[in-house]
Amino acid sequence: MSGPEHGVPPTRRRAWAVVGALTTATAVLALTAGVAAVGSLRPPTAPRDVPLLAVDVPAAVTELVCPGTVHLATEPEEGSDAAYDPAFDPTPVASRSALSLLSVSPDGTSGAAVTRLGALDGADGDPVVTLAPEGRAAGATVDGLSGGLVLRADAAGEVPAWVAGATGVRTTDGDLRGLVAASCGRAAAEVWLVGGSTALGSSGRLVLVNPGRTAATVSLELWGPSGPVELAGAPQYLVPAGEERVVLLEGIAAEQERVVVHVTAAGGRVGAYLQDSALRGLVPAGTDDVVAGAAPAPQQVVPGVAVTASSADGADVALLRLLAPGSQGGTAAITVLGPEGPVDLPGAAELELVAGEVLDVPLGGLPPGYYTLVVDADVAVVAGAMITRGEGVGLAPDLAAAAGDVPLDRAWAPATVLGVAGPLALPPGVSGEVVVTAVPSADLDGSAPATLELVGPDGVLGTTTLRVAPGSTSVHPLTALTGASDAAVGLVLRSTDPRLTWAVVLTESLPDGDVVALLAPVPPAEVRPSVAVRAR
Repeated sequence: MSGPEHGVPPTRRRAWAVVGALTTATAVLALTAGVAAVGSLRPPTAPRDVPLLAVDVPAAVTELVCPGTVHLATEPEEGSDAAYDPAFDPTPVASRSALSLLSVSPDGTSGAAVTRLGALDGADGDPVVTLAPEGRAAGATVDGLSGGLVLRADAAGEVPAWVAGATGVRTTDGDLRGLVAASCGRAAAEVWLVGGSTALGSSGRLVLVNPGRTAATVSLELWGPSGPVELAGAPQYLVPAGEERVVLLEGIAAEQERVVVHVTAAGGRVGAYLQDSALRGLVPAGTDDVVAGAAPAPQQVVPGVAVTASSADGADVALLRLLAPGSQGGTAAITVLGPEGPVDLPGAAELELVAGEVLDVPLGGLPPGYYTLVVDADVAVVAGAMITRGEGVGLAPDLAAAAGDVPLDRAWAPATVLGVAGPLALPPGVSGEVVVTAVPSADLDGSAPATLELVGPDGVLGTTTLRVAPGSTSVHPLTALTGASDAAVGLVLRSTDPRLTWAVVLTESLPDGDVVALLAPVPPAEVRPSVAVRAR
C-alpha cells in the first residue's frame, strides 16, 4: 500500500495535522481582517437632515427685585459684610420711603403681587399688595420700606406682563441727605454697575439679592482708575435663597476714586444695586442707587442727563463714566443729543480708552438742559453718567470755594438699550421731566412716533402723542401731561420705533438746595412664543 501517510510515524502525522489546522485558521482570520479593513475604507453615511421642530413655550412669569430703603453703614464686619449699630445714627431725620407699583399689559390686563423677599410659599408668602387692573392699567403704593420686595406677575395670555416698580427715598438732612430713586430690576446671571466710589468720605454699599429658591454663588470684579482692582479677601459670596447680602466696597477695595463693578452669579440669578453716598467732612455730598446698566458693547446710550449752568472747569459738574473692560484699549467718541439736535462737547470727539481703566469725562460747559449721551467706540465699553445738584454746582473753582460748605446731591443714570417700550413706575408726590430721545439710525428716516400715558391708581389719567425728530431730545414736564402729577403712579411709553430711549429726571427743592434722582425703564421680558428643537 502506498500513500503519504504510510511509512510516517503516528506522532509526526498528528503534528502535521495541527500545523495544517493553524495555517487554515490564520488564513481565515487574515481574510476576515482584510474584509473588515476594506469595509472601513468606505465613505461614511451622509447625516440625515433632521428638521427643526417648533415647540410652543408659554410666556414666563415676570419677576422684579425692588430695592429697600437707604442705610448708613457704621462699620464693616469680618467677611466684608455690612453691620449697623442701631444706637449710632447720625441722620437727624427719618428717611421717608415708598414703593410705587404699576401693572399694565400691551394687549389687555394683567394682575401682579408684591411679596417680601424669601416669602415664596405658605402664610409668609401672603402678598404685601396685589394689583388687579380692571382697565388698561392700575397702580398702588407701599409706604415705609425696610428690606427688599419682589414683584411677580403672570403673563397676560401669550404676552409677558408689563409691570414696573420704583423705590423712592427722601432724606432732608444728615449724612444721607438727598433724593434716591431706583426702578425694580430683573434678577440676572450678570450685572454691570457703572458708578460709585470708595475714596475717603465715600461709601459703596453693594446689595446682592437672591429672589429664587436655590442659593447663588456671586463673584465680583471691580475696576478703578488704575485698572482691575485686587479685592481684599475672597471675591465670591454665597447668597442664600430668598435673602440678600450686603458688601461694603470700601472694605474690599479702598481708595478707588471711581469704580465699575461686575457681578456674576452661579446656581441662581441675583439682583444687584450699589448705594453710593459721600461726605465732605461733615457736609453731605449726595446719595443714590447705582442700578444695572447695559452689557459691554461698542455703542452705549445714556438718557436723562440733566445739567445745570456750569463753566468748563466748574466744580461738581455732571460727568460720563466709561470703561473698556476687555484686554484691548481703543478710542471712543461722544455725541450729545439735546432738544435742538447734537450739541458740541469740547474734547469729546475722540477719547483714548486704556483697557481696564475707569475714565470720567466732565460735562462742564454744556448749556443747561436735558440730553442723551451716545458713545461710539471701536471696542466694547460700559457707560453711565452722574448728574448733580446744589448751590455750588457748576461754579468756577474759586467761586465754589468762596461759597463755603454747601450740601450736594447726585443721581446716576445707567446705559439703556434702544427701543424699550413699556411701563415706568414713579415714586409718589414727585415732580420732574420725561426725557425721550430718538437716536439716529442709517436704516430709518423721519420722526419716531410714540405715545405717553400717565397712570394713576385707577387707570390712565391722560395720553400725550409724541413725534421725536432723529437726533433730538424731547422733554415733557410731568405736570404738563395732565396738570395733576401728584396722582400719578407711573408712565407707559408705547412705540415700536427701535430708535427711542427714555428716562425720567426727578427733582425737589429743599431749603438748603435742590435734590435730584433719575429713573430708567427696565426692558419687558422677551416674547418667545416657540423655540426650535432638533429631534434625534
